[in-house]
Amino acid sequence: MNREERYAKLLDTAPDAIVVVEQTGTISLVNLQTERLFGYTRSELLGRPLETLVPERFRNAHGAHLARFFAHPGSRPMGSGLELFGRRKDGSEIPIEVSLSPLTADDGMTVSAAIREISDRKRLEATIKLNSERLMSAVESMQDGFALFDDANDLVLCNSVYRRLIGDAASGPVVGRSYEELLAAWLPSIHFDDAEQARAFQQERLAQREPTSTFDVRTRDGRILRVMDRRTPEGGLVKTIWDRTEDEQRAQELHEARTAAEAGSAAKSEFLSSMSHELRTPLNAILGFAQLLQHDRKAPLGARHLERVDQILKGGEHLLRLIDDILDLSRIEAGAVSISIEPVSVHDVLDEVRQTLEPIANRQGIHLEMAPVPDDLPMIAADRTRFAQILMNFGSNAIKYNRTNGSVFFAVSCPTPSHVRVSVRDTGIGIPLDKQDKIFQPFQRAGQETGPIEGTGIGLVITKRLAELMAGSVGFLSEANEGSQFWVDIPVHGPDVRSDVPPAPLPVIAPANLDQERMLMLYVEDNPANVSFMRDLIDTLENIELLAVPTAELGVELARARRPAVVIMDINLPGMSGLDALHALQETPETKDIPVIALTAAASERDRQRGEQAGFYRYLTKPVKVAEFVATIESLLATKAAR
Repeated sequence: MNREERYAKLLDTAPDAIVVVEQTGTISLVNLQTERLFGYTRSELLGRPLETLVPERFRNAHGAHLARFFAHPGSRPMGSGLELFGRRKDGSEIPIEVSLSPLTADDGMTVSAAIREISDRKRLEATIKLNSERLMSAVESMQDGFALFDDANDLVLCNSVYRRLIGDAASGPVVGRSYEELLAAWLPSIHFDDAEQARAFQQERLAQREPTSTFDVRTRDGRILRVMDRRTPEGGLVKTIWDRTEDEQRAQELHEARTAAEAGSAAKSEFLSSMSHELRTPLNAILGFAQLLQHDRKAPLGARHLERVDQILKGGEHLLRLIDDILDLSRIEAGAVSISIEPVSVHDVLDEVRQTLEPIANRQGIHLEMAPVPDDLPMIAADRTRFAQILMNFGSNAIKYNRTNGSVFFAVSCPTPSHVRVSVRDTGIGIPLDKQDKIFQPFQRAGQETGPIEGTGIGLVITKRLAELMAGSVGFLSEANEGSQFWVDIPVHGPDVRSDVPPAPLPVIAPANLDQERMLMLYVEDNPANVSFMRDLIDTLENIELLAVPTAELGVELARARRPAVVIMDINLPGMSGLDALHALQETPETKDIPVIALTAAASERDRQRGEQAGFYRYLTKPVKVAEFVATIESLLATKAAR
């Protein structure tokens, strides 16, 4: 193999296509890679113009480029930045890089061109460019400010929101600027109390090297910004800034609205308490005197008048129930009802309900039956009083809307492992289908609004609300002229349900040591009708002397001077309240042991709890239930007499 053949073989092993061009622009030499790249054979290229390998769209200008190169020859390496393309035999174009090396000899100048296809690189570059554009588009579309700093703390990427948030102080291009420089440009836009606070903030931010940090700043124009910095594994920093001004404004508006709602709720509760007092006060006289007439031993009424008094009592009691139901519903709607969740025995509550409802059912000829309660029935998580109120409402309705010789049946079941159901089924008049969708709406009585059966149309609404307050639910099935079945589902008591500690029992207050022959009762009441009623009531009792005063101040002074056996105290009094008077009596050694019984029209559950916590011996409400009041007084004085 001679030298020329050796050189030819060497050229064929080159990874790039080699094309040698004469000064005339014709091809004088190609290697094997040229044939592979362009699809021509050597014989098809040798002696042909170089434009054979140039796309047609560039051929017209290529001749001039070639002439200028031969006029001013010089080496040109690959990667010069020019976008170059070659044309294959089949007419397709390929992206290429070309390096040029001129060679001057005695017979003239030739140029050696090394040609490399860069299709794969172009595809990779296109992919990288597309991903970069997508990244920039995503970053730019963010509603929050975004910035990326490299491990040298120089900014490499940010969006327009970031640029806008750091303010106009950072004028000019920001990419490439340092974190320290941009922070210094941002500081004038931030509100600080003084220069020392600004310096401390700047030092803290520059010294921060924790993986993540979050802080809030307030700008001079009143905006509130939250900044979060996160360190990248490479030591860079990702910064996000979002404008929380509107969020803070909404939070403030929500807080103000909540405060206003709470104030409104408190005002509504206060109004309800006051309204309850105002409505109960006249009823106290009506029902109180009616009860005295009914049980008057000194001048008994005849049968005709007793019947009329009985009608007064029925009408007054119905009005009282209506007042109680309306106020109870209003308290529930106002969120003023206190619910105390504790483990409750369904069996005990059913037994209590049965004892209450059985006499009512017997008077109306209704058979009341309780299904046996399973021994393994779990406790429920409920407010015992409210749960009993629900069952009493269902039971009383079942009796009230039943037929003569009808029946009411209580049953217990577990529809799911997490709930206990108590159902009440009756054989009454049922509910028409067209009335059933309104049965839990206020003042809806399933067509009985004008019937002979008394009712308020509020009981079922209260029942439903109370069940929901205890995380329970109510439901019913009914068929007209066949009967109805109502039920309540209450959650089972479990380890995740906290049982409230039962309230401490009221202390036993030792009455004053007075003459057992004649016991003094002090009555503090400003309403003359109530005082007159109480005098008539006490006249029916033996060995009790009544002393009535209209103000709490006078009552406290008389209690200290006369040492009564018991004090009956109204709450809403002119000047000092009944609660304040109780505290005054408790703080005085000579009166601290005198039992004080509240007798008031402040009948809400909140009022009752407040009274019991204050230390009243008993908390009785108006209108007075004569039997209850007399039993309380006789029990108290009997205890005193026994001592």
